Amino acid sequence: MQNQTVIPYFMVLNGTQFIEFTKKVFQAEVIKINKLEGTESIIHAEMRIGNSTIYFADTSADGSCGPGVCGELNTDGLIPIQMYMHVANVDNTYQNAIAEGATPVMEPAEENGYMGGFVDPFKNLWWVQTNKS
Repeated sequence: MQNQTVIPYFMVLNGTQFIEFTKKVFQAEVIKINKLEGTESIIHAEMRIGNSTIYFADTSADGSCGPGVCGELNTDGLIPIQMYMHVANVDNTYQNAIAEGATPVMEPAEENGYMGGFVDPFKNLWWVQTNKS
């Protein structure tokens, strides 16, 4: 399967219901589900709809981006969207975003699959990763 450049990352109030909805409406296929240890909270999941992959996770009504995922990142409401994007150079992309007013969420690091995260000035959360062969 060819990698997508941009992968939508949905933050939902009930991941289990989201799975059922997308299965029934779009014939989605669950690829992966990671739950917060000792809970039913989905911290990361992946589904295939047609030839595209989407990511999703549970969020909280208080606007936090997920259980144990983004530290103290909160907004006045739900984060509008998260985008997961493959880029040529994570470090450059991350530094450019911070220089343009983005808020750091996770500095690029190898232990995370060489990825980093930031919130843009419009409150969208971006995860950027470099594919290493």
